[in-house]
Amino acid sequence: MTPVLRILSSILLTTTLFAAQPATKQVLTLEIAKQVAAAAAAEAAANKWTVVISILDEGGNLMYLERIDDTQIASIQVAQEKARSAVGFKRPTKVFEDAVAG
Repeated sequence: MTPVLRILSSILLTTTLFAAQPATKQVLTLEIAKQVAAAAAAEAAANKWTVVISILDEGGNLMYLERIDDTQIASIQVAQEKARSAVGFKRPTKVFEDAVAG
């Protein structure tokens, strides 16, 4: 077998084995995002908070956004950027608040 054929065979075998692996990674669906938002909205209502609920996928792309009545318009952008920070750093933004306060 020539080196080129050996490499192509290896690539084909690797691709076939990779494709044959069952998908085990869970992804956020719109239905789940809506359920999370509903729970967040219930918590906001219970505490009389006016907030924007921003839910992003693992790539930092907006999946769902809800603005509670009477929430200031600027909170839309703030909520999205806060969520992007949490996704990007893979931790709640409260970690940064605590670090700055300490």
